[in-house]
Amino acid sequence: MNNKIILGYDVMTYNGEQPNCLNPKFLNTIYNASDFYFSDSLEFFAKRWNNNWVLYNSNMYNDYAEKKSIYQIVEDRKKGIKYDWFYMIEPFASLENFFGNDGFYNEFCLNKISKPALNEISNGNGKLLINYVCDGGTAFKVENFEKFIKFTRDNNIPDEKVYFVFADFKLKDNLKELGVDYKVIDYSYNMIGKAQEFNNTLTNPNYSYWGEGSYEPQFGTIEHRKNSVVSSQEFLERLGTEKKDFLLLNRHWKLHRLLLLSQLHKLGFEKSLVSWDKQFSFQLNEPQFLMHDDNTEFIKLITETSSLLDIQDLTKIAGFGFENKDIYLNTYLSIVTESIFFQEHTNFPSGYLSEKVWKPIGHCQPFILAGPSKSLEHIRERFGYKTFHPYIDESYDNEDDDLKRLKMIQIEIEKFANKTKEEKDEFLNNVKDICLYNQNLFLEYGKNSYLKLHSNKEMQLILNFLLDGKLEIRIV
Repeated sequence: MNNKIILGYDVMTYNGEQPNCLNPKFLNTIYNASDFYFSDSLEFFAKRWNNNWVLYNSNMYNDYAEKKSIYQIVEDRKKGIKYDWFYMIEPFASLENFFGNDGFYNEFCLNKISKPALNEISNGNGKLLINYVCDGGTAFKVENFEKFIKFTRDNNIPDEKVYFVFADFKLKDNLKELGVDYKVIDYSYNMIGKAQEFNNTLTNPNYSYWGEGSYEPQFGTIEHRKNSVVSSQEFLERLGTEKKDFLLLNRHWKLHRLLLLSQLHKLGFEKSLVSWDKQFSFQLNEPQFLMHDDNTEFIKLITETSSLLDIQDLTKIAGFGFENKDIYLNTYLSIVTESIFFQEHTNFPSGYLSEKVWKPIGHCQPFILAGPSKSLEHIRERFGYKTFHPYIDESYDNEDDDLKRLKMIQIEIEKFANKTKEEKDEFLNNVKDICLYNQNLFLEYGKNSYLKLHSNKEMQLILNFLLDGKLEIRIV
């Protein structure tokens, strides 16, 4: 036990544990779908209930954990065998479902903790771990987390027994503002996952992220295809060649993406590589867009046509497994439009970064990041990457007002667009060492994870956090 964390589960079956806080009404579905192999049950579950899981088992800690039933933990304590352990809850997809704010998932998931588990957490050596690294951004609002705080207060769970591992760099400060001192750390599953993907693409000629018949919950069966990634040598060889100004990839039609896409339309789409798919036009809030930009010609264009680069149907792609080096080699600069930009709740902002920001880093390309404020600061200080000031004025990253930050980003886009080819080539030469450094660091993060996504130094940091610094686990 001294070398591993202990995870406790309410339901342990002959084919593995079921997610903690799972509503018992779903157990029969899981059984019929997969004979209690929970990870194999999603496709059947989605068809049966017309919904994705609300909770899941990421298996993130499998190599570093011993799993026990709550019954065994209680029996061990009665025998005088005591050890610290975690009751881990892993939300899946939208946190609104986890908090019970959905027509189908209409009950706060924590209400499904078994009484023995709750007693062991409140009065014994149990700790509550909320592990949410597969997604982020949604449901970040005060009333949701106040619901969580009320639960821990009502059940006499001390703050020091509550752990959050989230893909969100603003959660810790948000919770402090609410007067709690939970233990919080961010874990960038997306960075590690993309680093692994890029490493495998560059080193394994037979590698394909999506194998034959792969299934993804949002898209169904995924197209089987091979990635391509810019090598450092290719990046250097293409310095000085003809390039388009910007690369701007769009799938879901969010306001910040449309406003930046409209800006490139005014600058001349022929000068950039851009993508959009009119199949997403149902997401357009035209009055909202026109409040900020009167470009009706652009609205007509994107609702009647599509601009597809190397993918023929943007409704059938995921954030992983669809890398194409040519679009990066043929552009100077990526405009990264993150999943979160305009904060829905400014008193509880999200700091979620998806896979999008890691794509240009992996392809050795400079970028302007339209994401949450302090995102550039975060990737520098948390992970050690470099960004592009003073060659790009990155003061926009410090601006919390979303509209002002967007205007500052648009100014930088316009400044670059107005450069001569010689000035653009000079810019790329000035930042090439940053691009090479970032790509090398990025690949290092994924180097030890060809087979196991979580065997990396980031995981060591998370384990040290969970073990309160008591144990050093070396990743081989």
